[in-house]
Amino acid sequence: MGKPIILIRDWRSTAAALETARLQKVAPILVTPEDAAAFYGAGYLAALQERARREFADVDFTLIVDCGDAPGWALACLRAGVKVISMDPVNEKIADIARQMGAELVRRPT
Repeated sequence: MGKPIILIRDWRSTAAALETARLQKVAPILVTPEDAAAFYGAGYLAALQERARREFADVDFTLIVDCGDAPGWALACLRAGVKVISMDPVNEKIADIARQMGAELVRRPT
């Protein structure tokens, strides 16, 4: 069985997903809505990631922030500390920058 993929929209949905993962002892993949970076902002998403890491340190999860097709939002998220971003289409320059920053650019899971 693969890792569960869960759409999150805010702290409430993130905390609920991670609480369930903790109880079920699974390592979920949390995914923001498409183009989330553009309407939530990089700072909010980085803070969401950090709060989740702090409050659910015992849960192995991946948070994927969707940056749509916007390299500017992808770079903003990386600068803010987001560790995993997705773009469509994949941008190889952004992928290289992400690797250099200890982060990664992945395809959005379906």
